[in-house]
Amino acid sequence: MDPRGTPRPLEASSPIDANRPPANLHPAVLAAAAALRVVMDRVVTDAETGALREAESLVLAALALPRSTLYADPQRALSIDERERIAQWLARRCDGEPLAYLLGEREFWSLTLEVSPAVLVPRPETELLVERALQAGDALEATGIALPKVLDLGTGSGAIAIAIAHERPGWQITAVERSAAALVVAHRNATRHATANLELLAGDWYAPLGQRRFHVIASNPPYVACDDPHLAGNLLRHEPRAALTPGDDALADLRRLVEAAPRHLESGGSLLLEHGATQGAELRELLVARGFSHVVSHPDLAGHERVTEGQLPSVDAPGPHRSHRRREIFMLKFNTSAGDFTVELFAKESPESTANFLKYVDYGHYDGTIFHRVIPDFMIQGGGFASGMEQKDTRPPIRNEATNGMENLRGTLAMARASDIHSATAQFFINLVDNDFLNHQPGNHGYAVFARVISGMDVVDVIAGVPTTRRRGHGDVPVDEVIVHSVTREAAN
Repeated sequence: MDPRGTPRPLEASSPIDANRPPANLHPAVLAAAAALRVVMDRVVTDAETGALREAESLVLAALALPRSTLYADPQRALSIDERERIAQWLARRCDGEPLAYLLGEREFWSLTLEVSPAVLVPRPETELLVERALQAGDALEATGIALPKVLDLGTGSGAIAIAIAHERPGWQITAVERSAAALVVAHRNATRHATANLELLAGDWYAPLGQRRFHVIASNPPYVACDDPHLAGNLLRHEPRAALTPGDDALADLRRLVEAAPRHLESGGSLLLEHGATQGAELRELLVARGFSHVVSHPDLAGHERVTEGQLPSVDAPGPHRSHRRREIFMLKFNTSAGDFTVELFAKESPESTANFLKYVDYGHYDGTIFHRVIPDFMIQGGGFASGMEQKDTRPPIRNEATNGMENLRGTLAMARASDIHSATAQFFINLVDNDFLNHQPGNHGYAVFARVISGMDVVDVIAGVPTTRRRGHGDVPVDEVIVHSVTREAAN
């Protein structure tokens, strides 16, 4: 397995699919695909369709032709120069040179980026790092930070920084790269995608930053040991070695990033690191030892731990870098068929859960939902079903923040989830009693508390007393629906 993940075998725009008969393809494409099949295990990871897709991309790029022109005359004879050019490109590809280097570009986060042998080919696994960085910044925005500052260390082609800058044009993005040749590529990509909110700096990791601090730091550093046989294999040997390995100690650069991060993170800020499939446990230990909280690893699409993050604990003491230490209070009013109640969100203690819940509120997700599960002396649960027990669509799941120290006491709200620890989406429950067994503790990750009822607990108790039945495969469903007419933001007193 490639320790840095596997590059996509083709550009996403390639129209070939598994159901297309080879007879419809240009003979040059079929010939190139036949050559690629011979070295399939070394250069193409996608079986039969992968060879055809790569072959077509290679032929079109070598001829500098649009697909429509090539297929306007499927039997068009190629010139000697054209055949030689295709043969040269095909030989390079069969030797293991990444298709992205031949094409000169790679799609990442739906953006077409220039790539060259000066930079790593962006991997689909790295999109997870972008996703987590966006969620971390969104969570901080929910606590009152108007313009999160994000740092990308070792930016290479600029893929991570440009993706974040493109998604959040109101944020301030800084990217650092020590390779002059890579930085040239990053500048061209930044210009190509008009990322005016991106600053590119030359330097080694934190060196050019002085005393500057950021709300989110993300990095995909070198993490392959120098004696790893993959470095000499066809999948990696054409890419810049300095971007792949830090030397004998595969964790050397990750250690440096963790050690210095607190000096460049704002209070409550997050550090997110991509790493090898077997490095998650050791990296979590490094983060915890350095004082980070909410440390968690996230799997890539192949199920391997690929991104680990931690949060710097909030510090309320005054200081030059604590501009967001004032806590913003978020209040929500639930208007239900049983009456109204008001909750206060714990934005500081549960930033990701708070940001997630507020997005559902602002989208109107909870309006018209029902309390679909009521268990006296335990809890009432809602947020997932509309009238008639029709399940509602949700956003992607969020990180479980049960390690935030908040307890499942009477009147608190916590995120409901399945057996997967990090599976919470929109559903929540209100504790009717102190449910200590739901708290985080050894052997039990627990349920993340993110809010508390501050008025109208008597309404919650009324809901808790309604008769229940079994309906559509679910137990403890109220006989008469308890409807949430609306959930709205309220001004704090």
